Amino acid sequence: MPQEIKDIIIIGGGPTGLFALFYAGMRGVTARLVDALPEPGGQLAALYPEKYIFDVGGFPKILAKDLVKGLLEQASQFGQ
Repeated sequence: MPQEIKDIIIIGGGPTGLFALFYAGMRGVTARLVDALPEPGGQLAALYPEKYIFDVGGFPKILAKDLVKGLLEQASQFGQ
């Protein structure tokens, strides 16, 4: 198995980790995201996917699963 070298490692796949992954890509930095959960999104995806979140800038309210979907889409544009 070839060794994969990245510039940074992001621990935690919740909203902050997903945004950090996007930001790394935007700055041209390679990153690896690691998390204990099997799917990205942290507790939002695991526990509250159908719950509305009211404290995200730019959104009066957004479903947790939709926020996670948007963050994944945002990060994927850089191949992260």
